[in-house]
Amino acid sequence: MCIHAGQGCALTTRLVVPREKYDEAVQSAADTMAAIGTADPADPSAICGPVISKVQRDRVEAYLRLAEEEGGTFATGGRVQIKEGDLAGGFWVEPTVIAGLDNSSRLAQEEIFGPVLVVIPHDGDDDAVRIANDSEFGLSGSVTGDDLERATAVANRIRTGTIAVNGGVWFSPDAPFGGYKQSGLGREMGVAGFEEYLEVKTLAFPA
Repeated sequence: MCIHAGQGCALTTRLVVPREKYDEAVQSAADTMAAIGTADPADPSAICGPVISKVQRDRVEAYLRLAEEEGGTFATGGRVQIKEGDLAGGFWVEPTVIAGLDNSSRLAQEEIFGPVLVVIPHDGDDDAVRIANDSEFGLSGSVTGDDLERATAVANRIRTGTIAVNGGVWFSPDAPFGGYKQSGLGREMGVAGFEEYLEVKTLAFPA
């Protein structure tokens, strides 16, 4: 969620975790996001720079205030930043982890395009798949688990055009990229992307 300051179409904005591990997951995510922080995007070691404009910063900040209104709490972040010196004037948002919201919240359902992660508990694989699919979007996702067969079975049930299993990298020139539902039609890259530029002719002959 910190790559491109969260302004990526295929970033994983919801972290769906077992309910019994919820507090541990929230703390782990918060520690990670806090350690990343924000930094000068010209620095090769930086992960999270500023968002693109004041309009976008204000939009993300409005979502942060909405999170509080919806009953969420900030495990880390939750504010815009004012920096000094060479970084003054940048549109900075703290990497943020939000707990206490369910999947019906606007923070979980809408595209924020900022470094904001919502952590949601689930009650088993079926519930996790239900939550993952309860979205009008379907571009990308990920599944992590010790049991590869189980993780793959869950990944196959999630309606996204791309999905990473245990950190697999799906972005490649030969791998089709595109989404389901409101995340678009068709594919780019790979054979499927090449076929988008072709015309298919059907010839019919008497039987």
